[in-house]
Amino acid sequence: QWRDRPLGMVPDFDDLDIPAVTAVCRNALAVRGSGWLTVTETRTVLSGMGIALPPGGLATTAEEAAALAADIGFPVAVKLASHTLIHKTEVGGVHLNLSSKTEVRRAYDEIASRLAQDRTLEAMEGVLVQGMVTHGVEVMAGMVQDPSFGPLIGFGLGGIHVEILGDVRFRITPLTELDAADLIRSIKGYRLLQGYRGHPPCDVDAIQDLLLRLSRLV
Repeated sequence: QWRDRPLGMVPDFDDLDIPAVTAVCRNALAVRGSGWLTVTETRTVLSGMGIALPPGGLATTAEEAAALAADIGFPVAVKLASHTLIHKTEVGGVHLNLSSKTEVRRAYDEIASRLAQDRTLEAMEGVLVQGMVTHGVEVMAGMVQDPSFGPLIGFGLGGIHVEILGDVRFRITPLTELDAADLIRSIKGYRLLQGYRGHPPCDVDAIQDLLLRLSRLV
């Protein structure tokens, strides 16, 4: 059945900044070796691939975080920025729905205090401040390196659903537009994206565009 399908096409995009993306990755490898990118590096890479991001940025002090939050508009999320501490919630590094400068300052101080107690304060690069995204359905997209097939694009429901329900599917790169469309529709939670009980349908075309850009990045 798979062989009988139309071939599909691997699209390219005319709004990519591949040299900037490559430079970030090469510099990170040269300076630190393999590992995770910093918040700033990650945002540069995703922006260079034309992947839309919520407004926000890195703040290195409580006052910077408060000022950035005010520019973005409340409510905001404040999250630990660290390329070595990966699971932010486990170290108290995620504060959501903050509605004032005072709450943002407090969140910054609490994150720094918790890391100081754990003797890992040196891992803190600052905090990522972003506007809260309300409504919609949380999904995840990513890449895993398979020993047999190479890079695979993964897509599924996000948040706790990833770990509890495991509703994630994978496709071999590079993705065609048919692969991306099929990947989205292959998860059990696809019905949530179609709209349910008065909730509007999600922008599936935007998800497909994201998956194709992620495939191009890989």
